[in-house]
Formats: sequence, structure tokens, C-alpha cells
Amino acid sequence: MRGYFLIITALAIWSTWGLVIRWLDKPAPVVVFYNALFAMLFQGLALLAARRREKLHFDRDLGAILLLGVCGLANVLSFFYALRVTTIASALITHYTAPVFVALFAPLMLGDRMGRSTLAALAVSVAGLALIFARGLGLSGGAGLAGAVSGTFSGLAYAFVIIFSRGISARHNPVKVMFIQGFVPVIAMGLYVVPTGGLGLTLRQGLVLAFVGLVHSTLANVLYLYGIREVTAQEAGVLGYLEPVLAITLGFLFLGESPHILAVLGGVLIVLSGFIVVRKGAREAG
Repeated sequence: MRGYFLIITALAIWSTWGLVIRWLDKPAPVVVFYNALFAMLFQGLALLAARRREKLHFDRDLGAILLLGVCGLANVLSFFYALRVTTIASALITHYTAPVFVALFAPLMLGDRMGRSTLAALAVSVAGLALIFARGLGLSGGAGLAGAVSGTFSGLAYAFVIIFSRGISARHNPVKVMFIQGFVPVIAMGLYVVPTGGLGLTLRQGLVLAFVGLVHSTLANVLYLYGIREVTAQEAGVLGYLEPVLAITLGFLFLGESPHILAVLGGVLIVLSGFIVVRKGAREAG
């Protein structure tokens, strides 16, 4: 029961990202830079408090962790951009194509078998995306289309995060991995933000970014990683679909975003495709 509570709490925290991005009203690279910077600060303090400073070496895994950081950067940068330029529903639903991308690429990268159910899930997911891109979410102009494309790309990048995390997470402390990964977005986005003069923040923006660095990018990650140890991967996959439901509800309550019926149908198809993948994993585990 504790595992469910930890995972649901993490998902509830992450579901507020859409509101945070809208309220901050800053370009995605700026948000990514400061979020990573504050998260690294809190994670570094946690490692010091736990006396893990001397264990920050990773030997042969350092390159893999940095590659994981690149995939994570691609994920959050494209996801935050999608949240900023299109509806929360569009960003979240397209982002949650990730389980299908995992099922598609895992056979190629990890040697997993690809069955008919995986191909069926991919077809259902593509059908859902087709409805979304058919202006089902009230997309208007190039920004709306770019947001939906960016959300789908974030799902693809997140799939690679999941795939690359499999071995690394089992061998290293999660906070250590998060801390080292943080160098990638801080350096990469810093090279963009500093020359363009994007470092300026109001007091409110600074406090919000510090808060999400602590809560969204550190605490929620730790809660999820500890929670997933106490439930099956299939249960975690099903619970994961609470996040878009919560996020879309918050978008409706606080931003007045009401998805079109075609968006709802497209979202249902994408969620269904994810359940097909999860059910396949459950049968194989059994």
C-alpha cells in the first residue's frame, strides 16, 4: 500500500508542471536551466548530509549516465516547450506515447521480443495521435502543431530515459545519478541562457523555480523510485496514467482549457495503447 501512495504522490506533484510553466511565463531553456541548477543544489546537499561525497565516482557507467542526462534534457526541454505553446492536454497526451516507444525500441536495444500486441499498441497509439493532430485539441497555427510535435518527441526521449535507466538505477544511488545527470542541462542550457541574457528572474519566479527544483525534480523523483520498488512495473505503468488525467483536470479548473471531443478520443486511444503494453508485460511476468 505504501508503494501506491508514494507513486501517486509523485504523479500528483508532476501533474502541476503545466500550471508551473504557464505561471512562470519563461522560455523552456530558462526553466530547464534553473530547475536543474536548483535541483543539483538540493541533491548535492542531500548527498553531503548522507556522507556520499566520496562515492560520486561511477567508473564505466559515467558515460552512460551522461548519455542518460542528454536524453533527459531532450525530454524536459521538449515537454516544457509543448506545455508553453499548446494546451496541457495536447502536451500530456502526446508525451504519454512513451510506453509504446519503449515497447517498440526495447527489442532493438535490449533484445526483448516484439510481439503482435506491441504492434497493435503502436497502431492504436498512432491512431490516437492522428486524431490529436487533426485539430482535435483546437490547435491553431504553427505553434499549436509545433507543441503537439514537441510533446510526441518528449515521449520518444522519455522512452530512451526509461530504457537507459534499467541497468544504471540498479547499480547506483538514485540521488547520485540525478546529481551527475544535472550537469548536462546546466551546462548545455547555460551556454544558451547566459549569452542571450535570460538569467534575469523576478523574486516570485526565483522562488517558484527553487520550489520545483526541490519538490518536482528531487522529492517526487525519490518518492517514485522508492515507490516503484514496492509495486510491479505493470502496476506502476497503469498508475502513470493518473498524471495526464490530473494535469488535464487542473488545466480545465485553473486555465479554462476544455479538450475537444476528438482530443478525448485520441487520448483514450493512446491510453489504451499503453494498457496493451502493460498487459503484455504482466502476462510475460506471470
